[in-house]
Amino acid sequence: MNRTQRFALTAAAVMAATGLGGLAPVAQAAPAACTYRPSQLPVPAGATAGVVTAMAGTDVYAGRIEYPVSGGTQPHAAIWSGGTVTDLGVVTGADTTLGVFDVNASGVAVGYAWQLTGSDDGWPTGKDFPIRSRNGRLELLPLPAGAYDVVARVVTANGDIYGDGYADDPNHRVVFHWPAGSTGPAVRPSGFPVGSRVEGVDTDGTVAVTAVDDIKGTTRPYLWKAGVARALPIPSGAVNATISAISNGVVSGDGQAADFSRFGVVWGASGQAARLTDSYGTSDVNSTGLILGTSGRSRSTTLWQGTATAATVAGDGQVYALNDGGTLGGANAPAGTTYPRFPAVWRCS
Repeated sequence: MNRTQRFALTAAAVMAATGLGGLAPVAQAAPAACTYRPSQLPVPAGATAGVVTAMAGTDVYAGRIEYPVSGGTQPHAAIWSGGTVTDLGVVTGADTTLGVFDVNASGVAVGYAWQLTGSDDGWPTGKDFPIRSRNGRLELLPLPAGAYDVVARVVTANGDIYGDGYADDPNHRVVFHWPAGSTGPAVRPSGFPVGSRVEGVDTDGTVAVTAVDDIKGTTRPYLWKAGVARALPIPSGAVNATISAISNGVVSGDGQAADFSRFGVVWGASGQAARLTDSYGTSDVNSTGLILGTSGRSRSTTLWQGTATAATVAGDGQVYALNDGGTLGGANAPAGTTYPRFPAVWRCS
């Protein structure tokens, strides 16, 4: 399971589930009738905002916390485990901003750090660097010569890290892999389609990618394993499709119609695509097949079981992640306020 951390998502941004013919066996069904209620996570003294963007196991969460600095805020990466928060800080030389894309149950978080380098027609320019946490701190992941603007997107249970960025082709991203236990630079696995952006890695080693071709204006979903990639079908009514996550053989994603409208999609173990009821998009799927996303009409945070709506989440919090126990992660303002938002989890009761 992986969250590609689409920070632009609104309060209506996350959930889904199983029960569709052809999907992998369901370990547990989505809660039938329950209410998701947020609870704040602890933050270090002085933190003025934050968000959970990745989850693992039943109580490991990762994301960002923010501190006030002259002229704005400074984001730090953070991990919550067993009810305790660890401030991972920033990376020297790439501390303008950062994001956490994934975390595993061992508490290894991965993502990117961004360094401001200048401006172009008034717009800031900078570079992305892949990061991971180790021993309570952040560090840069080593890259091969010529690689640039690389981000780390997924860390598996055993510590394999996958990401993507640029190398010899400035128009298309390529996949990078840091094998578990390796201290050397990332390697480039063969067999990925051109323009691959990593969206998730399943427990059997299957890597889900979206092949992005900015020149042609196309996005295509693929699954890769052991050097061989296979295309997933574009859902009916769509001209493009993207993947958001993969878990236990179930793939969640989005379809884009010719008029640029969007809808959520699930690909089951058979590989067939199905449209989620009243959906705008998806952001995560867990090992039980529960899908997190956004509804089509109200743009509210929604969960699906198979293609059917299973639950919605009330309130104006931002939800980004889903774990295997059905807990949601994101940011929510303290009771009686609307801003700023702090790291929070939602549990179903």
